[in-house]
Amino acid sequence: MAANVASGNADAGGLSEVTWNYLIERRVIDPTKVKILGYSKEYPQYPWTMRSDLNPDLKGKIRNAFLTLKDPAVLKNLKAEGFAPVTDQDYNVIRDLAKALHLKLAQN
Repeated sequence: MAANVASGNADAGGLSEVTWNYLIERRVIDPTKVKILGYSKEYPQYPWTMRSDLNPDLKGKIRNAFLTLKDPAVLKNLKAEGFAPVTDQDYNVIRDLAKALHLKLAQN
């Protein structure tokens, strides 16, 4: 998205600050051609999920394996610093931002 904004193919876009910094460091985009309008509050990114019909004991073991994962080599391959539990409420920041921008989010 940032490349489309920088090239003039899009008027606006959004992305994570980590991704923004990566694009700048790699010189994928020219930061002088993009104006940052603002930052949202933090919210969980890249959630991992499980099938709802898995055995509850197995789900607990999988969840625990992710939450206790400390092996730097494994974390590096997953491009992660670690994992934390999240709930639906953790995404209220996105819902609040959508309201402020008068966006209509899809409902289940």
